[in-house]
Amino acid sequence: MSPIRRRSSSRSAASASVSRAERVRRRLVVSTIAIVLVVLTALAVPVGIIIHRAGEDELRGRLDSQVTALGAQLSADLGAGREPDLAFVDTVLGVGDGVRVVAPGGEVLVDRRPPGLTDPLTVTRSVPVPDGGGSYLIEVVTDTEPLSERFRDQLATLALITVGGLLAAAALAAVQARQLARPLERLATSAGRIGDGDFSTSSLPTTGISEIDRISGALRTSGTRVDQKLSAERHFTADATHQLRTGLTGIAMRFELLARHDDPEVVAEASIGLQQADQLDETISQLLDAARDGTSRERTEFELQTLVDVHVAEWTGRFAAARRSIVSTSAKPAVVLGTKGLAGQVIDIIVHNALVHGRGTVTVHVEGPTVVVTDEGGGLADHQIETVFADPSDPSAAHGRGLPLARRLARVDGGSVEVVQPRPLAIRYRLNRPGPPPEP
Repeated sequence: MSPIRRRSSSRSAASASVSRAERVRRRLVVSTIAIVLVVLTALAVPVGIIIHRAGEDELRGRLDSQVTALGAQLSADLGAGREPDLAFVDTVLGVGDGVRVVAPGGEVLVDRRPPGLTDPLTVTRSVPVPDGGGSYLIEVVTDTEPLSERFRDQLATLALITVGGLLAAAALAAVQARQLARPLERLATSAGRIGDGDFSTSSLPTTGISEIDRISGALRTSGTRVDQKLSAERHFTADATHQLRTGLTGIAMRFELLARHDDPEVVAEASIGLQQADQLDETISQLLDAARDGTSRERTEFELQTLVDVHVAEWTGRFAAARRSIVSTSAKPAVVLGTKGLAGQVIDIIVHNALVHGRGTVTVHVEGPTVVVTDEGGGLADHQIETVFADPSDPSAAHGRGLPLARRLARVDGGSVEVVQPRPLAIRYRLNRPGPPPEP
């Protein structure tokens, strides 16, 4: 990967991390504001109802006191045998209040109701005449519009308090979201680094939030363990490769000495041994490259049928020794794009699996960019179809590694390996066709 591409990917990863952090913060702020808004609304509605009822009760209580005072004065005058002193009315009424007094015969003695009442509130009291000659009717009335105006002012004040509470909650939520999002963002970044192969997560700071700190500790421990395991595997791979190549070098030197023998048959066998030693060394190099990079660097175009014929010919002797046979057939063979060495190893693994676990004649059929290997055995049971490409659970197991390795090598080269028929077993290896030539 070029430095420019690495910087571009780093910038895109950083921008993605910032975007995730912003989404987390926005979500925390919005959820906090929503909760506060619901709480304030749940409180504001009953508070507004209580304030309105309190104002209305206060106004009705004032009118009750006025009509009670007027009734008491009228009862005193009637009890003393005097004419009612209607001048007392002006001293009882408040600003904006009115009164109406009706005699027992229906005569209106006083009618001082203010004009233009839009929403009047009336309180009525009856004062009986002592001799049983009927009752005087006293009505005290006032306009409730001032009460409504005061209630609207109180609602406006309540709304301002609610808005202020929402703004304060938003500010506190933003601060809390920043405090929570930063350690979570660092956790996400550290997890991404572990996924990219960087296990240096020991610099994660403590946040004081026990749950996040526990996740940080678990992530740090996991990164350290994975790093140690991979390091041990890399050392083992390097040591095993060194030992294998040391042994191969010794074998190749012995074949070179035999190649100088006077007997032509010995020279021919020595030449074949040298070729196989060279192929084995090349196979080791390709496996190491695939394990390190996850891809193959030596992809070329080649005739698939020719490659299959070469490997079938190499396996013919081993099948004959087992009193079995292997044949190659084709239908519309194609030119494919891949790594010859990896493709040959995949074919060898599948053919070897058919030799060891299969029966009868093994047919290697080439059709287009695919190779299908079929034998005449009993095949796989239903429960084995899903696990045939799974690595054995025991790391020290000597069997069950071939087909999983074949699938991994095929994927490294851009191909695939799959079971197309369980009984008798047929395994298909698919490669890629070459793409169109680039435009000039």
